[in-house]
Amino acid sequence: MPKNNIINFISESLKRNKKKQKEYKFGDGYVFVKDPLPEDINLEYVLDSVTETIPPYLLSLVDSVLVGDFEEFKDRQINAMYKDGAIYITNAQSDNEDMIDDIVHELAHAVEKEYGYEIYASDRKLANEFRIKRKQLERLLSDHGYTTQGYDFEDVEYNLEFDDYLFRSIGYPILSNLVVGVFVDAYSATSIGEYFASGFEAYFLRDRDYLKKTSPALYRKIKEILSDA
Repeated sequence: MPKNNIINFISESLKRNKKKQKEYKFGDGYVFVKDPLPEDINLEYVLDSVTETIPPYLLSLVDSVLVGDFEEFKDRQINAMYKDGAIYITNAQSDNEDMIDDIVHELAHAVEKEYGYEIYASDRKLANEFRIKRKQLERLLSDHGYTTQGYDFEDVEYNLEFDDYLFRSIGYPILSNLVVGVFVDAYSATSIGEYFASGFEAYFLRDRDYLKKTSPALYRKIKEILSDA
């Protein structure tokens, strides 16, 4: 959804729901709910939790959060994305923690866009670490009887075919068990961008010591961003 479409959606949403719309502040922007969340989701709790966890200058990288049943989610089989300064997130949330995870993960992509040079181009340490782990993954899959031929495990960028291979041919439940001690989670093996975003999520929401032990270059990159910003 292009940025002017986001603005149009927000404007129309406010007009339609002027009497019953409740504004949710988020960083320097707002959250707009297009489609209702499950009754057991406490959106105020979710947003407060994210705001208390993430430094304000990183929250300011996001203009708005839009919650709803977006067509692109169905087409790409995803439940959240970052695009044009906005986070789009599904309203079909399992619980509060699931929604917090989604927001922080997509916020990481905003951080990635803002600090791309510092993360990737200032040196090759993160890319080298990711490639080494991908080669480990290739060996693990081969040792467990999975076909790895025809897939470029050294390509750090997102590749739909490779993503589909991990998601459908291997499956995240199996992958999660195989990558223990190699990746922080199964999805981080998808691409270097998801490797960073999953590490960012782990740094703020999970076990930092495990992240530091498993992915030391990634851990240091996050620390550098936080200290330099």
